[in-house]
Amino acid sequence: MFKNILISGLLCTFLSAESFDTFLQKAITNSPYLKSNALALNQAKEQGSVVTRYSNPTLELEHSTISHDGGDDESGYRINYSQPIRLWNIADTRESLASNILNSANASYEQQKAIFIRDISLAFSLYAQQKMLLSLGDEELSIAKRIYDISMARYQSGTVSRGLMLQSKVDYETIKVSKASLELALNQSYYRLLGFAGINEEVQLDSEYTFNVISTSDNLTNPNIKFLQSKKEQSLSLAKLNSNKIEWINIYTEYEYDPEQYTYRFGANFPLAFFNTKAEEKKIAKLQASRSQLLIDNETKRLNIEVKRLQKESTSLKNLRLQNENILTTEIELLDMFKEGYKIANINLLQLQDVKNKVIFTKRSLIQIHTSLNQNAININYNQGSYND
Repeated sequence: MFKNILISGLLCTFLSAESFDTFLQKAITNSPYLKSNALALNQAKEQGSVVTRYSNPTLELEHSTISHDGGDDESGYRINYSQPIRLWNIADTRESLASNILNSANASYEQQKAIFIRDISLAFSLYAQQKMLLSLGDEELSIAKRIYDISMARYQSGTVSRGLMLQSKVDYETIKVSKASLELALNQSYYRLLGFAGINEEVQLDSEYTFNVISTSDNLTNPNIKFLQSKKEQSLSLAKLNSNKIEWINIYTEYEYDPEQYTYRFGANFPLAFFNTKAEEKKIAKLQASRSQLLIDNETKRLNIEVKRLQKESTSLKNLRLQNENILTTEIELLDMFKEGYKIANINLLQLQDVKNKVIFTKRSLIQIHTSLNQNAININYNQGSYND
């Protein structure tokens, strides 16, 4: 009923206008902000490669000169090649850490993308509201002009005073000024929306769009929680890695020559974990994981309460919308009766203008309720992770 009474009369839609869904996808694709965040994924991949890569081998070359008393000098040399080798249980742990670094970067990107979609949706809802208010301003101006024309005709016929005619003129001129302010507000909201979307060119937008709650599930997959969870997993992987006191052993082979003999050597050396056992690093990582879990618990409780609040708010707004629609139906009928009565001098100007103002006030209230319901759905979807691809 709301659409039949209000939106169809307030929204101006063009066949060539771009829908919000198209506009949103264009904004997501072209936004420098999101492109910048997407680069973090490539950074995370490189960080993962750093975590899992092997250390470089070492090559030693040595030349020696052997001097004999009263004799010629002789030469010798030594070649040593060594390669650090990971212990058998380290590779999987480092792979897990690299994977969690990438998962954390993905979660961060999805978090920023979800916030971007939420904010641009809210900005669009405000633009649509200004578009509806401007259309309502046109309607109010049309009614005021008709009242003024009737007043002028009655003044010329001598059935109303000049004061009443001038009063209707002042009302008409005041509404024209108000309409100019609405045009300015619409212009500001339009360019604010384009700037937020990172779009440089003007586009014609279809403002007739209703946001609906995508899911009412209690299983929250909010992007903030998913990001905190990914940071927790990353910290646990780091703690597991730091549980290994020794990660590498050094394998080497050596060939040595001197004039009297050839020598081949093969062996290994490894650090002795007497002082640096990585105990502090392990504790730090575990503490970070515990902090992340506490933040997850806090965010989950906050979101549960917030979603319940938004759901109750939605119910109240729908009831309020229904009440205003019923009032508007009566007010429109009364306005039509008063306009006809004023033509034949059965109704005075003040009564007619009072009914007109009530109709405009109720329609303005319905516009605000419509916007509030849209923003309510946007926030519920964000809190429940419905926008988190």
